[in-house]
Amino acid sequence: MDDGSTDGTAEYLRTLNEKDKIITRFQENKGPASARNKGLQLARGNYIAFTDDDCVVPPDWLEKIQKHFDIRKIAGVGGPVITGNKNNLCSLANDMIVNFLKYELNVNHNVKPPFLTSNNIAYSKIFLDLTGGFDENFFIGAEERDLNHRIFLEGGELIYDPDLIIEHNNDSNFINFLRHQFDQGKGSYRYYSKLNKIKVKQSKIPVSVYGKMFLYPFKVEKIFRAVPLLFLFIMAQIFITAGYFLTAIKTGRQ
Repeated sequence: MDDGSTDGTAEYLRTLNEKDKIITRFQENKGPASARNKGLQLARGNYIAFTDDDCVVPPDWLEKIQKHFDIRKIAGVGGPVITGNKNNLCSLANDMIVNFLKYELNVNHNVKPPFLTSNNIAYSKIFLDLTGGFDENFFIGAEERDLNHRIFLEGGELIYDPDLIIEHNNDSNFINFLRHQFDQGKGSYRYYSKLNKIKVKQSKIPVSVYGKMFLYPFKVEKIFRAVPLLFLFIMAQIFITAGYFLTAIKTGRQ
């Protein structure tokens, strides 16, 4: 599903569509939740896998996913990403933060539902139909967290597989990095507000996790790279917080 691209992607996909290699559709930009729902409407299989346009999946990606569904009746499975261009510190910082939280929350803290992202995830279509798919009120940020929580409330089991790895080629720069974090904060506010309305208990991220996260760059990188990565980690949290509270203020005034 093409969500309003302007770089020639739609034209290229249209040629593949004409050759009956894939099914493609184009829509004006409405955000990932809307685009994924439109794709879901076109899907024909029992299991639906999602990734993003800046990701490259390995040849055995779908095979690994299928094995999970064959072994037991689960609602979905997701995994981490590796950064395609590790010289781009903004891209690397973004992926490091997400991957750290995935491992720390899912493996070390066993949070329910697990923290998974929609650039590397697959669902049973039964549960997507049961929950109505992604909530399109989320333009960007936390739309998958919302869906995963609704699947969890319906009794669906979601699992994290650290070996289900794809490549993420995010060509972010500093401004786009901050904008992305701000959007994540906006999405988080909508997510937690929605949980409050239905009076569902919210899983809080332990403060200790944030402490470990800020030390993480120094464990995996040399100091001359760890220091700017730490700066980006701190800026990410500032802009996530700003997005959260500014959305709260704006919503309260409406």
